[in-house]
Amino acid sequence: MQKSIAVIMLAMLAVGSFSLIPSLASADTEIQRLSVRMRGIITQWGSDPVFGWLDAHAVKVNLNGTYREWAGAHAMWSYDRPRLNCSKPPTENVTFSFWAARLVKSSMIRFNYSGYDFYISGLWNVANITTSIYVNEIGEIINVTRVIEPWLTNATGELRVLPHLPYLPPSFELYIEGMPLLSGFVVMWRIVYIEIKICDVNNDDKVDLIDLVRVAKVYRAVPGVPHYIIEMDFDFNFRIDIGDLTTLAANIEG
Repeated sequence: MQKSIAVIMLAMLAVGSFSLIPSLASADTEIQRLSVRMRGIITQWGSDPVFGWLDAHAVKVNLNGTYREWAGAHAMWSYDRPRLNCSKPPTENVTFSFWAARLVKSSMIRFNYSGYDFYISGLWNVANITTSIYVNEIGEIINVTRVIEPWLTNATGELRVLPHLPYLPPSFELYIEGMPLLSGFVVMWRIVYIEIKICDVNNDDKVDLIDLVRVAKVYRAVPGVPHYIIEMDFDFNFRIDIGDLTTLAANIEG
C-alpha cells in the first residue's frame, strides 16, 4: 500500500502541461460528439489458435460544422496463452514471445459501413517482443528484459466489427497487410454521445483518483505477469509505468 501511495504522489508531481486527449470543449461552444469504445479477445491468427487482447476507441466531433475524428487501437497476442493470460507469477525464469500491433494513423472511421457495425482503416506498426522474466528462489520477480523486433511499419490495415448476431457476442477482424488475419470476439462495447475518456479505466465517464489508484495497484506489471491490463497501458510500451500514471494524472478532472 505504501508503494502504491508513493507511486501516486510521484505521478501527481510529474504532471506537466500535456493531456492524452486535448479537450475540444469551451464554455461558449456547442459540440456534438459520438464516441465508441471496444475491447476484444483475440482467438485466431490466420488458421492458428492464439490468445490476446484488443483495445480500440474512436471519437467523432462536430464543432459548429467543423468535423474532427480520432481513433486509437492496439492489440497484443501470443501462441503461449498460459503465460500471456497468467494468474500467478512464474516460479522460475521464463522466456516467451508475443506480437503487438498499434494503429499509428487512422484514415477512415465509420459506423454501419460496408456491412460492418464499426470500421477503422489506417496505418499500423507491428512488432515481435521476446520477454524474459527472472525470479529469485522464493518466486519474487527481480528483473524483466525485452527484445523488441519491428516487423511491419506503416502497413495498411482495417479493424472491422461484424454485425451482431442474436445470442452471440459480436466478432471482429483485424487485417494488416503483410500478416495473417487476426480475429476474435468483443467483450465490451460502448457507443455514447459524449467523449469517452481513455484514462477512464472503470467506465464511469470521468477520470478521477479512483482510476489513478487502480492503475497504481498494477504499477510495474508487464505482459507475462499477473495484473497487466492492456487498457491501462496508455502509451502501449508493454509495461504499466510512471508514464501511464502521469498521463492519467494529467487528465484527472476537477
